Amino acid sequence: MPLPTIVMIIIIFSLLTATLTLTFAIKTVTSQRKGLLQRKAILTSGTSAQAVINSIQQTNAQLDNQPEVLLDLTVTKPDGESHHTIVKTFIPIVNIPSFQKGCVVEVKYMTIAGEPKFEVVGAYVP
Repeated sequence: MPLPTIVMIIIIFSLLTATLTLTFAIKTVTSQRKGLLQRKAILTSGTSAQAVINSIQQTNAQLDNQPEVLLDLTVTKPDGESHHTIVKTFIPIVNIPSFQKGCVVEVKYMTIAGEPKFEVVGAYVP
């Protein structure tokens, strides 16, 4: 194969790889931004409820040095209806003692696309 052909193949492959990487990065950032806006909307205009923490488990992720946790919650809505959910959220490290098994925490919820979405009041939202 002549050298110009090899160089063209390398350039095309590089451009294709860069385009795919950039597209993936933009989709990831857009998705994360949408999730953050949804969380903020639930916390600002959602309905308040009380939740009992059944368990708390730390993941390996952090956001601005705040640990990500999985909270297994039993939520009691104001009408008395009980709902089990697992919320993945970031808890400020100074608030971790308030988020232990058996503790009651305030949550806010909103129905989005026919499904209730819950957020913990006091969670870290950048």
